[in-house]
Amino acid sequence: MEFHDRTTGLFIDDSSQKITTGTSNDESLRKALARYILSASGWRAVMAASGDEEDHKSDVNEEDLLIAAAAAVAFMDYLGKESPRLLLGCDARPTGRLLSAAVRRAMIAKGAVVDDIFISAAPEIMAASHHYDGFFYISASHNPVGHNGYKFGTNGGVYPKEVMDKIIPPFKASIEKDGAADELRALIDNASEEELKNVLRHHNFAKLISLLRYKSFVKRTARADSSFTLPFGIAIDFNGSARTASIDKTFLRSHGASIWVLGGEPGQIEHAIVPEGENLEHVRKALEAVHADNSSFILGYMPDNDGDRGNFVYTGKNGKAHIMSAQTVFALVAAIELSYDAFKGKKKIAIAINGPTSLLIDEIANKLGAEVFRSDIGEANVVSLADKLRAEGYTCRVCGEGSNGGNITYPARVRDPMNSLMTFAKIWSVDGLYNFIMEKLGKKAEEEPSIYSLVNALPKYITTSAFSSDAVMHIKSTDYNKLKAEYEDILQYEGNGRMPESFSRWEVRQYEGAAEDIGIGTEHRAPDSTGGLKVQFYDSNNNAVSYLWLSKSRTEPVIRTMVDIKGTDKKLHDYLLSWQREMVKRADDRVLNS
Repeated sequence: MEFHDRTTGLFIDDSSQKITTGTSNDESLRKALARYILSASGWRAVMAASGDEEDHKSDVNEEDLLIAAAAAVAFMDYLGKESPRLLLGCDARPTGRLLSAAVRRAMIAKGAVVDDIFISAAPEIMAASHHYDGFFYISASHNPVGHNGYKFGTNGGVYPKEVMDKIIPPFKASIEKDGAADELRALIDNASEEELKNVLRHHNFAKLISLLRYKSFVKRTARADSSFTLPFGIAIDFNGSARTASIDKTFLRSHGASIWVLGGEPGQIEHAIVPEGENLEHVRKALEAVHADNSSFILGYMPDNDGDRGNFVYTGKNGKAHIMSAQTVFALVAAIELSYDAFKGKKKIAIAINGPTSLLIDEIANKLGAEVFRSDIGEANVVSLADKLRAEGYTCRVCGEGSNGGNITYPARVRDPMNSLMTFAKIWSVDGLYNFIMEKLGKKAEEEPSIYSLVNALPKYITTSAFSSDAVMHIKSTDYNKLKAEYEDILQYEGNGRMPESFSRWEVRQYEGAAEDIGIGTEHRAPDSTGGLKVQFYDSNNNAVSYLWLSKSRTEPVIRTMVDIKGTDKKLHDYLLSWQREMVKRADDRVLNS
C-alpha cells in the first residue's frame, strides 16, 4: 500500500514493497563502510548509487541501506530501552526516501514505537524530540546533494563526541562481523508490514503535531509575547530544502512579515546547497528586485538542506542588497542578544563559541561586559560548553559557530534561521534596545532602527570563509598527531621571524570537545588529537588581533585552514593565509618522509 505526505503530495513509502536487492555481501558492505566519515557532527558519505556527489537521482545501493539499518540499531542499543518512542525524519535530498525506508523498517523490527515526520527541518525534529526517547535524522546538512548521513540524539540535541565515541565502535563491529550483510538484510525484510502501515498511516498527524511543537518552541526561545512582530518583508531562497515542509511561510506571515519565495518545493535543489558566497546571489538579487517594488523588504535568507544553517542578505540605504558573511550573521546576533541581556540588567553574561569564530565576538563582548568561552568545532561541543557555563551561574543565552553563521539560542540546541530572524526583530520590538546597542558599539543611532546600520557599526575584521577554496587543503598524511607535531616544530622555528611587525607575540591554543587549552605539545591535546589548533597573535597592548586556524574536517576528508585579522588589510590576511598553508604543506611533507 502506497503512502503520501498530505501537504506536499510526495510519495513516502509502499508498505508492501521489498527495498533490499540481495546484491551485497560482507565484503562489499565493509568496503562501503570505509567511505563513511563518522563523527559527532554526523555520519556521512556519498549515498547516490552512482558515487557522484552531485547526482540528483534517488537510487541508493543496498550496502548503504544495510548501513542505515545498522546505524538505527546502534542508536537503539545505546538508548537501552525495550520499546523506545522514536521520532524519524529526513531532509529533502533525493536519497532520503529510501534511506528512511530502511531505517523505519529496522526500527520497527527492533521493537521501536516510531513517529515518522518524513521531510522536516533539523530544528523542527529536534524541538519536537523533547516528547520522545530520541530522534533519528537523515541528512548531510550543507554537503552536496549526492551526500547523505545520520544525526541522532535526545532532548533536542545531537549526542556530543563522548557519547558518539561509545556508539561508533559497536556500530562498526556490527557491520564488519561475518554474516553482517545477511543479518541486516533480514532485519529490514522482516519488519512487520502491519506495523509499517500503522507508522505510515500516522505520518500526517505526527507531522502536524511536530509543526505545532516547533512553532511553540521558536516563540519560547525568542522570549516572544503575543505582540511580537516581524515588521518587514523577507525574501527566501529555500533551494528545495527541508524548510519548504516546515513552519517558515505560515509562521513568518502570522507574525506580520511579508514573504517572497524561490525554490519553494521540497527537493527543488537548483544550485549548490551551502548558504555561502555566490550561492546567496540568488536571494540577494531577488531581495534587491522585490525591494524596488516594496521597500518593506529588507532581509533575505537561504538555508542549507536540513535547514539549521541559514545565512542572510540585507538592503542598504540605496536599496542595493548585500550578502552578510557567516561570521557577520553570528556577530550581529551576538551583539543583539548580549545587549538584550545587558539592557535587562542581567549579570555574569557569557557567550560560548568555537575556536575559529572571529575575534570580532571578543571585541563585541568586551564592549558589553560579557565573557567569551571557546570549544572545538562541532555543534555539540558549543552546546555542551554553554550548558556548563549555565550550570556555573552564567547567563549564556547564545552559542554557536561563527564560521557557519546562524545561532543556537537557549533552550534550542541547534542553529535555526527562525531564531536569527526573531533576534533581528528585537531591534524593532524592544523599546530602547537599538539605541543601547549603537551606543555600546560607539556609533550614532539612526532615526529608525535598521539592519544595515547595525552591520556597519560592527568592528571590522577579515575572516577566511570556511567554504572558500583557500580554506580547504587536501593532504596526504593520515596521522593527524604527527602532522600537528611537525606543524608546531615549524611554527616554533619561524614564528617570531615571520610574524608581522604590528604583532608583538603569539601563542598556541588547542581545542578538544568543550575544552580550550593553551600550549604546544601532546600534553595539551587528547590522545587522538582530532581537535583544532589556533595560533593567536597579540598587539603591544596584549589585545588579541589575529589568528591562524588548523583543523581536520569531521564531515569531509580535508584539512581546514583559516585566518582572522582585526581591520581591513586584505594583503595582511592573504599573507597570513599563505604562510599558514605553507606550514601545513611542509608539515604534511615531513610526515610522509619520516
